[in-house]
Amino acid sequence: MANAQAGCTMSATDLHMDRSLSAGAAAIPDTPSFLEVRNLVAGYGDKIAVDGISLSIKAGEHLSLLGPSGCGKSTTLRCIAGLETPLEGEIVIDSKVVFSSAKKINVPPEKRQLSMVFQSYAIWPHMTVFENVAYGLRAHKVRGEELKQRVATALAMVGMAELVDRPATDLSGGQQQRIALARSFAVRPKAMLLDEPLSNLDARLRVRMREEIKELQHQLGLCTIYVTHDQEEAMAISDRIIVMRSGRIEQIGAPLEIYDLPRTRFVADFIGAANILSGQVLPGAPGHAPMLRVGQADIQCTACEPMPRPAEDGNYLAAVRAVYPELSRGAASGINQWPATVKRRLLLGDIVTYILDWPGGTLRVQGFPGKLFNEGEHIVLHIPQERAVLVGADRL
Repeated sequence: MANAQAGCTMSATDLHMDRSLSAGAAAIPDTPSFLEVRNLVAGYGDKIAVDGISLSIKAGEHLSLLGPSGCGKSTTLRCIAGLETPLEGEIVIDSKVVFSSAKKINVPPEKRQLSMVFQSYAIWPHMTVFENVAYGLRAHKVRGEELKQRVATALAMVGMAELVDRPATDLSGGQQQRIALARSFAVRPKAMLLDEPLSNLDARLRVRMREEIKELQHQLGLCTIYVTHDQEEAMAISDRIIVMRSGRIEQIGAPLEIYDLPRTRFVADFIGAANILSGQVLPGAPGHAPMLRVGQADIQCTACEPMPRPAEDGNYLAAVRAVYPELSRGAASGINQWPATVKRRLLLGDIVTYILDWPGGTLRVQGFPGKLFNEGEHIVLHIPQERAVLVGADRL
């Protein structure tokens, strides 16, 4: 019996945009890691929030911690910033150990040379734009003309120079977010930490601001760690993504690597729209692609090494992104081609979603309105082998 489920939706248009942004990202030099987290454990009371994770970031890299609420991503960021004290592990920034449970080292936040942008922006309402940006500089003993110049430079970078004397209470949400960014840039940190900085903005402004953050990050060449639960946001701006779940790391990779080659069912479901197919792996010749029997269909798949773990019922799982199956009229005549029937058609503006009946059960496919198939129409479904990816079942 096939089991097809759709995860968080990402349209074909969104995917195209994210591919373009990812392809245009600056190459990260093959240099030693700038920031490392080793075997980090953190918790509150008897609850473990971060369960022994390790990660590293190169200078100039934009890394996103992505996952649902409660997965440990914000706790990880706060431990790096020094706002939370881990239970175990080690944190190294620019070759300097800033936390080590074994060596009893815990450098205070103000000496880690990091800046942090919070979800709430933390704008002082009784201050002007200038004073908000200058606040961190004053704490670092910057005074006089240097202070004025660094405030002016930071405000110019975020397009807010003309509002330098405006009261903070007169700023919109997007303007407050820009001021928070300017304040972080002004102190010239070694790295920037951003904890869901766009979640309080409307959808259109979020898209614009994430593009601006990526551009600023490239201009400054800063190591940046960005926490978000929005998979589209992470895909659009990251050099690499770490997908977290229940305090652990599920997968690390470039955006398209995680999208095209998810290693677990959770990753496949959480990022993009995926059909999860369940079936038995058929015996085949060594070195050949695995074949998965899903319902009445035998589907040739792609598998990473080692072979993914099966589900509790002994079946193996394959993820098929909704944007990759190909639909046509005619007769099925090749590998991974089957007759199918359009059960439902949903017009969603830029994309069309089809619900198909095929020998493997039910499948969700996304296409473009330039070529429409009608409900009840008999068509040919083709799933390219590289688009049916065997994934591991979720751990208990």
